Amino acid sequence: MTDSGIENLIAQHARLREGGLNLVVSENCLSPRVRSALASDLAGRYQDAGYGGSSYAREMVTAVEGLARKLFRAENALVSSVSGNLCVLAAVSAFTSPGDAVAMLPFTSGGYPFGIEKFHRRRIAIPADEGSMAIDAARTVELLVEEKVGLAFLGASFIPFPHPVREIRRGLEEAGHHCLLVYDGSHVLGLIACGEFQDPLREGADMLIGSTHKTFYGPQGGLVLTDSPRMADAMRKMLELDLESGIGLVDNPHLNRIAALGVTLEEMLDDPGYGARVVENSRTLARALDESGIPVRFRERGYTSSHQVLLDLGAEERKKLCRDLESVGIFIDAWGRLGTAEITHRGMGADEMRAVAACVAAVYRGEPRAGIEKTVRDLAAAFNGVSP
Repeated sequence: MTDSGIENLIAQHARLREGGLNLVVSENCLSPRVRSALASDLAGRYQDAGYGGSSYAREMVTAVEGLARKLFRAENALVSSVSGNLCVLAAVSAFTSPGDAVAMLPFTSGGYPFGIEKFHRRRIAIPADEGSMAIDAARTVELLVEEKVGLAFLGASFIPFPHPVREIRRGLEEAGHHCLLVYDGSHVLGLIACGEFQDPLREGADMLIGSTHKTFYGPQGGLVLTDSPRMADAMRKMLELDLESGIGLVDNPHLNRIAALGVTLEEMLDDPGYGARVVENSRTLARALDESGIPVRFRERGYTSSHQVLLDLGAEERKKLCRDLESVGIFIDAWGRLGTAEITHRGMGADEMRAVAACVAAVYRGEPRAGIEKTVRDLAAAFNGVSP
């Protein structure tokens, strides 16, 4: 029997994560029920009626779409996208043509680094302050009109505060300019599902898209929500098996992933307070870090309204802190973002946030790591699972 060590690496990874605290803003953990669905026989199966044995799979997909519509109060839901990134590409493909202008937040203001030029579209940078990351709604409307932009994405990888969706929509209507507003809620989708942060579809966005594994604690994948039948149909042609006009971006949507997404939707419907707990934990963590001497951004605005806490450190300091924290079992990213989604999902609250902040501060100050490692392991062990 060939043994390349893969199973051993999987086991080592599991031990590393079980003994640590994950504050990576773009990750979360799965409940036992979600894991079970992901590992089911649906993995590797197809749903099209042309394949025998697929009837229950089709029923399952229909049920999951219904759950998504209910949770997000949307008329249409698509669960076929295997990533949030593909949702972005599907919208670009469905609603623009090569050479068209597409508006997005610039990377320097926390925008998602999507390579729109690779798909022969012209990038228009939405005006935003690099320091505050706040979008200038009035100037954005002016730019969308001036550049004749027909598709604009609101959403970011660094997103501590809501975007001015309502203001931009109102400005476009007053200007008489038709521009589709797509809200990329990849980072905050779980908060939106719980009625926290903001409500893009009710505020004027034509479509809400996002990843399903960040604040939304499901399997990796994508979700599309819209009240527009026309937009839903156009996105389906890109994201679902289309044998009439030709396959677009997805031919097999990974049915086990959709089943796991469905279970996650059930869990979200049963726990609407999760989003508020995430935000409360973020603010508690940010305040405790700030009081311990670690510079945290946006103190004057209450630090954050999302799962993200942003440190006010230089690039090299951020990278060093990421590596130093990893050595004691605390996982963040190298861009100075700390997230509370997973540790909240595991059941941690205000007391644990202050304990986590104390550990981060001890590492930041260069204190002996042996004691910090033990505190981290003990804290992780006490919250090593999520409710089924």
